[in-house]
Amino acid sequence: MKKLGLYIHIPFCRQKCGYCDFLSFECKSDKLLGEYAKALILEIRNRKEDCIDREVDTLYIGGGTPSLMPAEDVVRIMDEIRRNFNLFPDAEITVEANPASLSREKLEYYRNCGINRLSIGVQSFDNRILRILGRLHDKNEAFHMIQTARKAGFDNISIDLMFGVPTQSLKTWIDTVRQGIFLEPQHISLYSLQLEEGTDLFRRVYDENSLSVIPDDLDRRMYHEAVSMLRDAGYNLYEISNAARPGRESRHNKKYWSYEEYLGLGLGASSFYEGRRFRNYDKMYKYIQAIKEKRVPVDEKTIEHYTVRDEIGIYVFTGLRRAEGIDLKDFRERFGVDLFSVYDPEILAKYKGKIGLYEDRLYLTEEGMDISNSIMAEFV
Repeated sequence: MKKLGLYIHIPFCRQKCGYCDFLSFECKSDKLLGEYAKALILEIRNRKEDCIDREVDTLYIGGGTPSLMPAEDVVRIMDEIRRNFNLFPDAEITVEANPASLSREKLEYYRNCGINRLSIGVQSFDNRILRILGRLHDKNEAFHMIQTARKAGFDNISIDLMFGVPTQSLKTWIDTVRQGIFLEPQHISLYSLQLEEGTDLFRRVYDENSLSVIPDDLDRRMYHEAVSMLRDAGYNLYEISNAARPGRESRHNKKYWSYEEYLGLGLGASSFYEGRRFRNYDKMYKYIQAIKEKRVPVDEKTIEHYTVRDEIGIYVFTGLRRAEGIDLKDFRERFGVDLFSVYDPEILAKYKGKIGLYEDRLYLTEEGMDISNSIMAEFV
């Protein structure tokens, strides 16, 4: 059977974070969460026939804040997936969680229903930075929930850390990374804060001028200091923003960077399936209406009809995010041409020291990762 990654979107949060522009909404009603769980279950049933020849080897429940949903509903969703999809016995099954909405009871529910990986949105171990970001938890809650998760039997834990936050100093960032390493998670993600229009932090920086943007050189120094600390602690940087203990890379996220198929379920969820790219409705009433009518809730306006050249650009753009870069042999087998018959080989000279080419593999050096967007734009 072909392998398939499955993504399930839970678009609810207790409070919208100051930097977040994802498809998510504030929710304080278990009833609403329960109704949404029912809709997801119906969508799972409606998608059964589409995936009868696929084996789901990764499942990622993201958001939003999936840990906000009552654990019983998460169990019901997991049971329905097993009934309707070919879930690989050794599948990587991840749920995103916020320390403020986790509990020992929820963690035990997760483990008992087969969830074997946690992605915990810590962001910082500095309470002042957490307040600026609009997070609901504090440093002690993050410490406690990571330790509690380990006691509940989780041996594959990822944490997110964020740098480039207004008022954040190099010292406070290094301290956050040090504390993250001390907790010994199997995976650590490093995200540079992006100020998106319409978010609270964007307004505070650009409209109110009450906060200032971190200089680019400090942002880059924060990144390189963290990468160095993680390597010294035994983590491998396998993607621009992600480091893991050997063998603990996110198998699901690697699908996005490796041109592999994934199917998205839930409000606004994206898919790359049978050569097509599309998204579910991002308006709740349209999503629910389609579910009630037993229709697949795909927004036909989002179905992309890319040319082969477009797909080549996507393959290269996402592949260069990986530390190992692009396998040029795989490129030839997929597209029937050599990469440098499509792109100008002078790109190598233009970005000397920033792009590497070794044994049929094209990759970004660590210096190249600093200007990754500029380099990858050459291939779009």
